[in-house]
Amino acid sequence: MKKLAAVLAFALTSFMVTAALVAPAGAANDPYAAGVRTSCHLAVPAVVSVGTAPRIRIHVRPNAPAEGAGTNADRPTGSVTVTISRGGTGIFSKTVAYNGTPVTIQGQALTQPGRYRVHGTFRSAGGSIFKSCQSDASFALRANSDGPDEAPGPNPGVSNPGGLLPDTGGPNVVWLLLGLTLVGGGGGLVLAAKRRPRGPLYDI
Repeated sequence: MKKLAAVLAFALTSFMVTAALVAPAGAANDPYAAGVRTSCHLAVPAVVSVGTAPRIRIHVRPNAPAEGAGTNADRPTGSVTVTISRGGTGIFSKTVAYNGTPVTIQGQALTQPGRYRVHGTFRSAGGSIFKSCQSDASFALRANSDGPDEAPGPNPGVSNPGGLLPDTGGPNVVWLLLGLTLVGGGGGLVLAAKRRPRGPLYDI
């Protein structure tokens, strides 16, 4: 029984050692076991004028250094797709090859003012160690005459019908005219009293 137990223990130990040696080799040969993550960076103008085609720049960057530094192997390659939509409706889409350097894609001329969404997608080439990525951005489309929203809006607490000046709390015009009338009348009485001939102080 002791010999049988020793043989079983030796066989079990040998099996575990063999599995430990074989597993890393299998993982190394698995093309899906490892991969370098990437990040898509979109550069779009904040404001685009009506009738202008926006220019969109997309750059794919690896999140970690890859093997083969100094060669094209350390750069993500594949294709990039840029789409433009407004209110959930697609307006423009274009796909171009990506060879490891930033790509600029010019969209179509837009005519409806509003907010537009830009979506960029990178699809890695077959057999590449780099993974795909995607990113979002947006821009505003405005008419040429529209300026930045810096001017203050109307004060909702002031009612100004007919373009008249608002009441700022000054004196009432009626009281002002009445005061001027009293002052003028008093001045006239003083002048009339001065011009009236004076009689003798005592009767003779």
